[in-house]
Amino acid sequence: MNNPLWEFAVTSYAREAVASACLRAQDEVGSDVNLLLYAAWLAGQQCELRTQHLAEVDARLAQWRSRVIAPLRQLRRDWKDLEDATQLREMVKSLELRAEQHEIAQLWDCHLAAEQQPTGDGVLGLNLRRVLALTCPDRDQRESLCAVLEAALAD
Repeated sequence: MNNPLWEFAVTSYAREAVASACLRAQDEVGSDVNLLLYAAWLAGQQCELRTQHLAEVDARLAQWRSRVIAPLRQLRRDWKDLEDATQLREMVKSLELRAEQHEIAQLWDCHLAAEQQPTGDGVLGLNLRRVLALTCPDRDQRESLCAVLEAALAD
């Protein structure tokens, strides 16, 4: 796959602070790492992640996320301490990555269809808060996670 969002996701997630912050949001409140990275990529393009667009994207990805990505992730994590399953676990990990790539391809298609226009600097926090609000109703927890994500994703 080759699109600017995928390149951004791979490059950003390779940074330990970004991966750690994204996984924290995923594990603590069920955030979708790819949506968080999309929010950050949009901010880098000086585009606001509009609420309506986010709702449409989230609805499009929900079934894929819950029926494909989450079960693969859970299986990979469940097998972490099984020595005899190391090779199978790596195969599941590879499938999970391919599923994540497919999700980012869907995100990219949604992005192209939405024809986002730049709105100005300073939208990273706004974009991240909107994504976090999908799964985190607690404002204080959302703000705490947003601060960690912003620090990790800021260039």
